[in-house]
Amino acid sequence: MEIFSYIASFISTILGLCEPFGKKMKTILVFNFAGNFLVGLSYFLVSSYSGAAICSVACIQVAINYFYDIKNKKLPKTLIAIYATAFLAVNLVTFKAWYDVLSLTAAMLFVLSVAQSEAKYYRILYFSNSAVWILYDFLAGAYGNLFTHIVLVVATFIAIIIRDRKKTFNR
Repeated sequence: MEIFSYIASFISTILGLCEPFGKKMKTILVFNFAGNFLVGLSYFLVSSYSGAAICSVACIQVAINYFYDIKNKKLPKTLIAIYATAFLAVNLVTFKAWYDVLSLTAAMLFVLSVAQSEAKYYRILYFSNSAVWILYDFLAGAYGNLFTHIVLVVATFIAIIIRDRKKTFNR
């Protein structure tokens, strides 16, 4: 099963390289959904059930956010609170090791990141989210996802420099 975990992580890495460079949240959310699905599958295949469950809930959240985004509607604050509560509940149910609290921390950063209406704020929070996942992956022995999240941190950092820093200095 570990080889399939690595394959899912590799495909997620490729998709993840495109995600932070998206100009619009709609594009980012499509890549994010696919990436969360594959990373969640990878966690499941290496028995990191907390990470797998968090990614599954994230897929549902991203799908809901996508429909709000295509209708140009802002996410209700109550929906964001529901997302946070769902992640907390999933983490409590799947809690196995002390480091599973890191998957909850990453999930809360994720809630904040995909709730953004501007891609530049998403990228900053997504960078933090991926950094927390790196620590979780290392401790959980999810090495395929560790590679994925390291690549995503680097790609997101580059995207921040290219897309966001440039805009700040050109004002």
